[in-house]
Amino acid sequence: MIVVDANVAAKWFLPEKGSAEAEQLLSDARKILAPELIRTEVAGAITRKVRSGELAAEKAIHRCGIWLKQLEQHVVTLIPDEEVFESAVRLSVEIKHPLQDCLYLAVARQYDTPLITADKKFHDRASAIDTRVLLLVGCKDN
Repeated sequence: MIVVDANVAAKWFLPEKGSAEAEQLLSDARKILAPELIRTEVAGAITRKVRSGELAAEKAIHRCGIWLKQLEQHVVTLIPDEEVFESAVRLSVEIKHPLQDCLYLAVARQYDTPLITADKKFHDRASAIDTRVLLLVGCKDN
C-alpha cells in the first residue's frame, strides 16, 4: 500500500519529468490511497495546462474523464478528507507547509504506509518528521 499525492497522479495524464516513474506505480500490485482532495487537484492540474496553452481543451476534458473513470474503478482508493483533517492541520502547523499537501501526509501516517510525492519542497519538509515520505524518482530538481 502507498499514498501518492496529486503531483504524482497528474503525471499519469501529463507527459513531464517523472511521468514514466509515476506510471510505474500504477502497474505495481500495491493499493494506492489518497485523500478525496486528489480528485480536484489532478483535474485542476490537467485544466491548468489549457490555460497555459500547453494542452488543447478537448484533450484536457478527455483526460479528466479518464481520471474520473479511474477513480470509479478504484485505481486510487479515496479516503474522506474529514477522516484525516485534524491530523493534517497539526502537520501543516508542525512542518509549516500548506494544509492541502498535509492531507496526503496524514493519510500516509494513518495507514502506516509510504507517501510518494513529486514536490521536492514538500518532501524535504515532510521527510524531516516521517522517513516514509519519498520523492518520486526523476523529480529531484523540482
